[in-house]
Amino acid sequence: MVKLALLDQVKRSSNVQLLSSVTINKLDFSERDSFIALSNNEIINARLVVGADGANSFIRRISSLPITFWDYDHHSIVATVKTQLPHDKVARQVFTPNGPLAFLPLYEPNLCSIVWSSNIAQSERLMAASRAEFEHWLTAEIDNVLGVCELDSERMSFPLKMRYCRQWLKDRVVLIGDAAHTIHPLAGQGANLGFADAAALAARILALHSADKDFGLAKHLRPFERERKTEVMKMIASMEGFKRLFDGANPVKKLIRDAGLALTNHSGPLKQQLIRHAMGLS
Repeated sequence: MVKLALLDQVKRSSNVQLLSSVTINKLDFSERDSFIALSNNEIINARLVVGADGANSFIRRISSLPITFWDYDHHSIVATVKTQLPHDKVARQVFTPNGPLAFLPLYEPNLCSIVWSSNIAQSERLMAASRAEFEHWLTAEIDNVLGVCELDSERMSFPLKMRYCRQWLKDRVVLIGDAAHTIHPLAGQGANLGFADAAALAARILALHSADKDFGLAKHLRPFERERKTEVMKMIASMEGFKRLFDGANPVKKLIRDAGLALTNHSGPLKQQLIRHAMGLS
């Protein structure tokens, strides 16, 4: 739905050219421009190329921007699920000993997108299970709060990695979103980080344009890179801490996390501060 809403806005914009069914074959740079060679033999030149092409970014690779990564030793299973009871537009998450399970409401009242992250052995069992077995386990894990759950799509599984690009930009190219960083989805903050990247980059470009400065030069985009790197590193550290805290069934960790979540839930100012930070409004 987010993609469709963004696509609708792009189609309404008179100053945006939308190209589909083409890929980038080559990227070259000159002192003042970048040149993109497309698969349809068209050449596009631009003052700045923004790589927002996902975790396996072609722009990042072709621009030789270095990346650090590590495995979370978790896989995520994603699918669309039909629930017996309506979701009431509420997102739900269950922390199991093997990893978190999230139910994310979709456009129909009984339709949810699930993200089930767990250790590799458990993910393999879930993927190998029959449709009926998977649906039974899914219903049981969420404690039947949405009634019987039925698969409405195929299951797909993805390995989870932390990725952090050590250099987000050079002259004429900059990375944002999953092209620059990926984190564990247990708190659902990956998309929010990407939106914040886009907003910060847009603000920086507008400021440079107003000052009649070349917004394609790395030296002018460094403040954006420093600002966003700081926020992303905070989130990477937080997600690693959360993953370790919510991993397994250790009774001491369970006591700490239950007490922490209860305290946060009953503390209005703290709860609102965390919500605003997660939404990028702080």
